[in-house]
Amino acid sequence: MCLIPKQLAFNYQNLSIVKKMAIGYIVIIFIPIISFGLFLYNQNYNSFLEEYAQGRQKIVNQVLNNISISTVQIESAYQLFQNNSNTIAYLSGNYRTDFEQVSNFLTYIRPLFSYILSSNQMIDGMTIYMEQQNGMIFRPEMARMDEFKLGEGIRKLQLGVGKWITSSNGSDPNIDLHYVHKIGNRNFEQDIGLLDIKVTSKLIKPLFESLNLNSKSNLYVLDQDHQVISRIEKIPLTKVSEKALLDNAFQTNMKYYYQTVGGDKMLIESFYADSLKLHFVMMEQVDDVFSGIKKNKYVLVMIVTILLLTLSGMYYLIASSITKRILKLSKHMRRVDENHFPLYVGEINKDEVGHLTSSYNAMIRRMDELVNTVHRSEMLRKESAYQMMQAQIKPHFLYNTLESIRMIAEANDDPEAAEMSYTLGKLFRYSLSGSKSETTLKEEVENVKDYIKIQQIRLGDRLQVSFMIDAAIDHFICPHYILQPIIENSIVHGIATVRKQVTLSIRIWEDASFMFISVSDTGAGIAEDRLARVQGVLNGKMDASQLQSGGGGLGIVNVSERIKMFYGEGSGTQITSKLNEGTTCLLKLGKGAAQ
Repeated sequence: MCLIPKQLAFNYQNLSIVKKMAIGYIVIIFIPIISFGLFLYNQNYNSFLEEYAQGRQKIVNQVLNNISISTVQIESAYQLFQNNSNTIAYLSGNYRTDFEQVSNFLTYIRPLFSYILSSNQMIDGMTIYMEQQNGMIFRPEMARMDEFKLGEGIRKLQLGVGKWITSSNGSDPNIDLHYVHKIGNRNFEQDIGLLDIKVTSKLIKPLFESLNLNSKSNLYVLDQDHQVISRIEKIPLTKVSEKALLDNAFQTNMKYYYQTVGGDKMLIESFYADSLKLHFVMMEQVDDVFSGIKKNKYVLVMIVTILLLTLSGMYYLIASSITKRILKLSKHMRRVDENHFPLYVGEINKDEVGHLTSSYNAMIRRMDELVNTVHRSEMLRKESAYQMMQAQIKPHFLYNTLESIRMIAEANDDPEAAEMSYTLGKLFRYSLSGSKSETTLKEEVENVKDYIKIQQIRLGDRLQVSFMIDAAIDHFICPHYILQPIIENSIVHGIATVRKQVTLSIRIWEDASFMFISVSDTGAGIAEDRLARVQGVLNGKMDASQLQSGGGGLGIVNVSERIKMFYGEGSGTQITSKLNEGTTCLLKLGKGAAQ
C-alpha cells in the first residue's frame, strides 16, 4: 500500500516544470476555489443577512460619531459669543452712544459671526434674539425676541442649557435643524439673548448616503417625542402598518431584527443620534438585498467554472512559453567550460527571461575577454606605471628658477616683482610638494595669505583685506585647497569686476562641534537667479550641470562636496549675496572628522 504514494511522488518529481505548474494550479487554486465557493453559498442564508446588518450598523455608527463631533463643533459657537465681552455689552445695552454701539458691533461682533460661518460649513446661519432692546438692531445677525418663531417653550430654556430642535417637513426628506442656547450677562444671573444656529442638511446627509437606500427600502426620521419629521418611502405602507412598525422598533432593544410585512421578509434597523435626539428607522426588503445571487446561482457557478478553465489554459500557455526558454538556456549552460564560451543564440525577448539571457551572454563575453586578455592587461598596467614615473614633476627646478627671478628682481631694485616671485614660489611649493591630501587649517590660511599678497600687488589699493581668527587652527586638520577657491571666486567675480575700493574679510571661529570660516566681500554680488542656482546645487536640489563655469560657482560647489565627504554630516557650505553689495560664503567644518 505504501508503494503507490511513493511511486506517485517519484513520478511527480520527474515531471517537467510546465506539468508541475499545471498540476499545482489545479490542485492549489482551481479545485479549492470551486469547492470553497460552493461551500460558502450553501451556508445559512441568515448568516449573510446578519453580516450585512452588522456591517451596516458599524458604518452608520461611524457616521453618527462623525455627526456627534460636528454637533460639538457647532455647539462650541455658543462659547465664542458667551465669552465675548463686546457681545455681552451689546446685548446688555451698556453702550452710551449710537456711534459707540455701531463701532463696536462692526469691529468685534459682526466679524465674529463671519468667522464662525466661514470656519464651519455645517452652519447655514446664526441669529441672536435680544431680550432687551436698548439700541439699534443690526440685521441679519440680531433680532427682537418676539420675532423668534421656533416655539414659545424654547424661550424658557435655562441659562447654560442648549437644545437641538427640528421642524417637520412631512414627506420632504430634508430636515431643518436648529441649535438654540440662552446667553447670560457677565455674572450669568440674567438671560440677555437667545442664540439660534441654523444647521444645513449637510450634517445628516452622510447618514442618508451610508444607508444606501434602494427601490425596496423605507426610512423614517423621528424626533424625541417619536413624531415622524421626515420620511422616504419606496414601499407603500398603510398608516396602521407604519405605526405598528415604528412602535415595535422602539419597544425592542435590538438594533436590527427581521419582520414579515405584507408577506415579505423585512430587515428593520434602528439608529439613534444622541447629539441630535433623533431616531432613524430603516426598513429594507431582505430578498431584494440578495436577489441577484439567488436568481443567478447556477449561472454564476457555470461562469466561474468556464472562466477558471479559460484562465487555466492561458496560464498553461504562458507558463509553457516561459519554462521552455528557461530549459533551453539551462541546456546551453551545460556546454560551457573553462576553454569553451559559446553564446546563446536562441530567441531573446524583452521580458525578464530575455533580460536573464542577455545578461548571461554578456557574462560569457566578459569571461572570454577576461581569460584571453589577462596577459595584455598586465602589460598595459606595467606600461602605465612606467609612464606615470616618467610624468612625475620635480618641482625643485621650478623653485630654483623662481628664486633666481626673485634675486634678479632685487638686484634690479624691483621689490614688487621680487615679492611676487617669492610668494608665487611658496604657492607652488604648497601645491606641488605636498605628499598628502590633508594639511592643517593654519597652513591653509598661510597659503591663502600668500595668494592674497599676489592679488594685492595686482589690484593695488582697490583691495583691502582683514583677518579675524578666534579659534585654535594650528592642529585642525583640513583638506588641501578649501579656502583658495573661495578667495579666488570673491576676487575674480566680486572684486576685480568693480572700480570701487572693496574689502575682503576672512573670519574664523569655533564652537564645541564645528569650526566656522566666513569669507565676505563688498564687491559686485551675485544676481538673484544665479544665486538661486548656486544655492540649489549646494543644497542638493539641483544638478551641478546647471551651473556654467563662466558665471562662477563651480569652485564653491567642489569645495562644498569635499567638505561634506571629509567632515561628514552637518558640514558643508552656505552662500548669501546681494547684487552690487557683496557676497558671503560660510564654511562649516565638523570637528569630529578633524580630530
